[in-house]
Amino acid sequence: MNEELTIRFAEREDAADLLRLTKALAADMGREGEVAATAEDIERGMFDKGAGEALVAVHPDRGVVGCAVFCRTFSTWKGACGVYLEDLFVEEAYRGGGTGRALMARLAALCEERGYERLSWHCRDTNEGGLAFYERLGAARVDPLVLHRLEGEALSALAAQAPADAGGSRAGVVAAADGAEGAR
Repeated sequence: MNEELTIRFAEREDAADLLRLTKALAADMGREGEVAATAEDIERGMFDKGAGEALVAVHPDRGVVGCAVFCRTFSTWKGACGVYLEDLFVEEAYRGGGTGRALMARLAALCEERGYERLSWHCRDTNEGGLAFYERLGAARVDPLVLHRLEGEALSALAAQAPADAGGSRAGVVAAADGAEGAR
């Protein structure tokens, strides 16, 4: 890693930089127009609600030049917590010098410090550089898994089907329409 860079936890003041790096990641993927978040959304979600965390790579003159955005997960199979890496991004000028590896190594160390047993993420199958990078880290591909997502109208439509509990909330234990038992 570039010796001038330091890795630290993101702070509220880094929200604009996290958004800038997220937009740069989207541009690298050809998806520039898909980032709807604002710096205020990142502040609220990450620092007010605690929905996620981030590590940042900071250059003394250039500021934040890389980030790893992540959140805690829980595996019922392992009975243990883990980390899901949402985004890893390093500015072009700082790639190839160990910055991405340093962010990932710090994230792996954080997992161990917190007693977490797993670090997981998704990488587009068209991102050959990213796939090669993760293989060099020793990561195993989990090819048979397919990512699914509900958002927008599809999320709202399914949420509208949730029965309410006695208090009027839709978050209680319910019996699904097919007769299978489920919990929140």
